[in-house]
Amino acid sequence: MNFFLRRQHPPSPSSPGVDVLGRARLAVAGARPGDGDALEELIAALLQVGSAGNLEDSFEALRALTGRPALLLRLDTFVRQELAYSTRPAPSLAEADPVALVLAASQADGRIRERAVRRMLNRPRPELMPFVVLRTSDWVPQVREAACAGLAVLLHENPLLATSATVRTALLINRRRRGAFARGQLLVPLLADSDTALTGRLLTAPEPAVRRFVLDTTAHRLGIRHLAALAESDPDRQVRARAAEAATRQAVWTDQAELLRRLARSRHAEVRITALTGLMRTGSPQNVAQYLDDPSALIRALAREAARRTGTDPLAYYRTAVRAAEPAAGAVAGLAETGSRADGPLLTALLDNPAPQIRVHALRALRSLDVVPVPRVTALLRDGSTAVVKEAATTLAPSAPHLPADLLWDMLTDPQRSAVRRAGYRLSSRHDPLTALRAALVVGGDTHPRLAAQGKTDATTQIRNLAPHPWRTRPIPSLDASPAQAAELLALAEQRRTELTENVLRLLRDALRPGPAPMPGGTVGGGEARKPAA
Repeated sequence: MNFFLRRQHPPSPSSPGVDVLGRARLAVAGARPGDGDALEELIAALLQVGSAGNLEDSFEALRALTGRPALLLRLDTFVRQELAYSTRPAPSLAEADPVALVLAASQADGRIRERAVRRMLNRPRPELMPFVVLRTSDWVPQVREAACAGLAVLLHENPLLATSATVRTALLINRRRRGAFARGQLLVPLLADSDTALTGRLLTAPEPAVRRFVLDTTAHRLGIRHLAALAESDPDRQVRARAAEAATRQAVWTDQAELLRRLARSRHAEVRITALTGLMRTGSPQNVAQYLDDPSALIRALAREAARRTGTDPLAYYRTAVRAAEPAAGAVAGLAETGSRADGPLLTALLDNPAPQIRVHALRALRSLDVVPVPRVTALLRDGSTAVVKEAATTLAPSAPHLPADLLWDMLTDPQRSAVRRAGYRLSSRHDPLTALRAALVVGGDTHPRLAAQGKTDATTQIRNLAPHPWRTRPIPSLDASPAQAAELLALAEQRRTELTENVLRLLRDALRPGPAPMPGGTVGGGEARKPAA
């Protein structure tokens, strides 16, 4: 349905008690860029808000729309395509209806877009700026030049028009062929922001991309305390890393070791590594060597270098640290990074540690040093911690073919814990083809949805691999099933009839049927292919 028809006859709200503005907000929140029906519903909801005649509601709807810049770009294309294949004329431009104005700025007719841009520039509002930014990358020179000139003038006269939605839209269209202008113009008010009002507002924007852009532009002018606060509190990892780098750089230049030590105590690894690097540059390796058992591998490597400069042996430190009553997980990982197979007994003793995290790191260390005590690790397949069970299965994966089949079968049928069943299935799938297929058919009926789906997929794949195909060059796996085992597999497959297709069941029956094995190309072992008639 063409949305211009909806404008002439605006639909009623989709549910009782929902006003037009609420409907527009719901449409914005539920729209997906690739869903044409959702975009049509969004346009209808926006036009209904505009038709109501309340300017503040119209601007509020536009604020909700510009809060999703990627959706705004897709809507711009959708509106233009809708009109291009429609015989209906575009709605008349009405200054009192900002919704109609911004939709007119997306029409296929360049003259309409240019008039809409000029009207937006004559009465600038922060809600309209993202739509002006869109037109700075327009393919029609007259539209593009009007939007570019107007944007430059408006940002010069009132820098606060550069809202976070405007910046995010400019960053998105910067990827386009003619889209670099808007981003370049936004640099001007940020660099000229003497009182930091614009910078401070944009650094609290909800979009991480906006905060990164502003920080990259203004980091040299921000105070070191402000940068340190950003590094410690911002929710985005890249913002924290960039703020920490800028703060560390200033701290090194001004010899503020206390601030570096403060950042080195951060709970974020990307902040700690930057601060510790700064401490190394200021000639304080003794402060860095204290982080030998840090959870981050990169920080541990830096701390080991600092320890060597201060005369400390990192390996001796780790061997002593893991003997403590409550060893740190970083110390266990550090021993795995610096130790040898001779440290196997130390790490094996940690498998009895009451802390699940320590047992997990001990398993990783044993696997890293290739000193896995298979019987001791096998006992952890029933550990009370799900993470330990998963890590034990990973550690035992190379030894899976040598594990007792009865143990794996008991794990597959564990009635209480899905983690144990997942570990059992992971190890069973590394056994011979018969055991692997049996395990897949068993877990295909598991109560855990993901495990059941994995079993169904694996069983289907394994059964199809048993069928001969003329184009297959690799040998067909052999199940080598006894009559009793074949009967069990068929019974399990019948139980999974709802998950497996009839064709897959037929292939399994053919593979288990006694007699000569089928050969690729459709011939039977011991026979000759039929020769074509003369």
